[in-house]
Amino acid sequence: MEILRLAQSKKNINSLNMDLERDMQRIDEANQDLLVKIHKKEDEIQRLENEITQTRDLAEDEELEKENSTTMERERALQEMEEETARLERKNETLVHSIAELERQLTRKSQKATKCEQDNLKGTPEESKVKLQQLEASCADQEKELAKVIEDYAFVAQLCEDQALCIKKYQETLKKIQEELETRFLEREVSKVMCMNSTSKEYNSQNNKDNSLQKKKAGFCKSLPLLGNKCQKVASEQTLVFLTESKLAPSTLESSG
Repeated sequence: MEILRLAQSKKNINSLNMDLERDMQRIDEANQDLLVKIHKKEDEIQRLENEITQTRDLAEDEELEKENSTTMERERALQEMEEETARLERKNETLVHSIAELERQLTRKSQKATKCEQDNLKGTPEESKVKLQQLEASCADQEKELAKVIEDYAFVAQLCEDQALCIKKYQETLKKIQEELETRFLEREVSKVMCMNSTSKEYNSQNNKDNSLQKKKAGFCKSLPLLGNKCQKVASEQTLVFLTESKLAPSTLESSG
């Protein structure tokens, strides 16, 4: 009776082992499906990250190109202003020379007029009066011309000062823009590095999860044969004990008789 019970236990253990093997097979298949899904998700994530990176790079390139275009336009405008300032400075120098030349001419004409007046004193009063009127008209024309030159000179000088102030402010603005461009470039580079580090950490974390799952599976598979052997060993020991007790029972009865 005990042998039948042990045989049934062994049969149950074998059936349990088979059920466990089937469960392990189903777990393995589910694990394989899960790994396939994980790989698909990883590929999808990688594709999306590549698309995001490409889109971000295109946007950054467009923004950088726009900023470079703006900077080039401002540099070109600054160069034009510098050329205009140089032209005005040359005109200013020409006006200074013209004023100096007019002053020399006025001095010579004044000396000449004084000499003519001295000579005219020797002539008739009518001739002296006519020559004096001519000299006064000539001096008035020279004074008007000199006043116009001085006015042009003052205008050009003021324009040069305004241009110089404008160029100074423009250079300061251009310097700030260049500093902002450098700062944005550094921020973009830091953002790229941080994004790469984050992606690497996520990938390593997923690999660690997969490795942990594989280790658990391997440990469970290793424990199944040990469990089956242990059950078989217990069944064998119980069978041996039963047989021993069966043999000892008749001897005990004979000794009692």
